[in-house]
Amino acid sequence: MSAASPRPARRPDASMTLITSMLERPLDPGYAAAAERREKAGLPRATGLRSPALIIFAVVIGVLVGIAAMQLRGGETTKQRTKTSLIERIEREQKSVDTQAAQAGALRSEIAALDAETLRDVSEVLAQRVQRLSLVAGAVPVQGPGFVVTVDDAPSNEGEGTNSDPRGEKGSTDGKVIARDLQIITNSLWQAGAEAVSVNGQRLTSTAAIRFAGEAILVDYRPLKRPYVITSIGNPSKMPTTFADGSGGTYLATLKNSFGIRVGTVVRKQVTIPASATLGTRAATPAVRLDDAATPSPEGEPS
Repeated sequence: MSAASPRPARRPDASMTLITSMLERPLDPGYAAAAERREKAGLPRATGLRSPALIIFAVVIGVLVGIAAMQLRGGETTKQRTKTSLIERIEREQKSVDTQAAQAGALRSEIAALDAETLRDVSEVLAQRVQRLSLVAGAVPVQGPGFVVTVDDAPSNEGEGTNSDPRGEKGSTDGKVIARDLQIITNSLWQAGAEAVSVNGQRLTSTAAIRFAGEAILVDYRPLKRPYVITSIGNPSKMPTTFADGSGGTYLATLKNSFGIRVGTVVRKQVTIPASATLGTRAATPAVRLDDAATPSPEGEPS
């Protein structure tokens, strides 16, 4: 019986044939065969990275990328200049409008004083009646004890608190004051007994409206800037308490606790609410003397 031949020793890396093959033959066989064919044809085994064609191609690509970057940067600069110019123009035109509105208000007050003086020559009773109607209509400025409510956006975009949304609008929990907030507050002031109300100096009348236009709040088509100061004239001993105990006070508390909107209220001894800048007379009838109006007609009825 012959002795069994000894088995050959097993290589330590026998279980790593793939890694061994990659280390021993780093070049793929296909690439190696292509390199041999180039060498037999009298060409270099591989194309060098310093060939003239490759260098020219890299330079062209770099120039194109640089030109594109300069064009993008130039467009952004032009856009920024256009935006800045528009903002400056808007601010300049807004100042001009404010100046002209102030002049119109002064002239309107002067005309109202002359009308009142002329009307007193006709009838003192009729002059007092016109004066009361002018106050109610917002045609003349008013002064008196006031109650001022100030609201402003939250310090951040995140609201404070998790109470229910009193606005009833999806996406309105961003901590910003919206037109509906000012509408509810001003209506609550009227309900509390306010005799005249203005928002940032804009008088509220029966023809004025508070509305949204994009991200701006308009009062009688005039844009407002925050903070929003709502000034009202009324009984200083009753109106603040009635407002706080009513829907207005509850709404302000909810806005503050739920959305972090900044709220402030103060009672002042004397405030001034200007006349409406857009109020105009559309119809008029000639005034008659009361003694003429009281003169009986031949039929025994007032003429």
